[in-house]
Amino acid sequence: MNSKTLIASLALVAGLAAISPIVQAAEPQKTVQPSATNTRELVVGDRAPDIYQRPEKAIGNWKAKGLKAPKEQAQWVQVNGKYMMVMITNGTILDITPVER
Repeated sequence: MNSKTLIASLALVAGLAAISPIVQAAEPQKTVQPSATNTRELVVGDRAPDIYQRPEKAIGNWKAKGLKAPKEQAQWVQVNGKYMMVMITNGTILDITPVER
């Protein structure tokens, strides 16, 4: 092979090697960012968002609101226009009751 062809081939390979990282960096990230609010409809048996397992979210005066006693290791929480009984241990929704207005 003559030297001009060899130099041209090496220059081509070097150019492609230099462009490859730039092309890879331009590809979009394939990650999912958690949303600030969960807008899907929750039903009995679903897992509630972690925030509703926290003690500060518990409704202390559940009896005055006409709710039944929460089961052991569960608490009532208010989510928008509904009360949900949520297991503190795993977040499972045990009951959903509309807020009486």
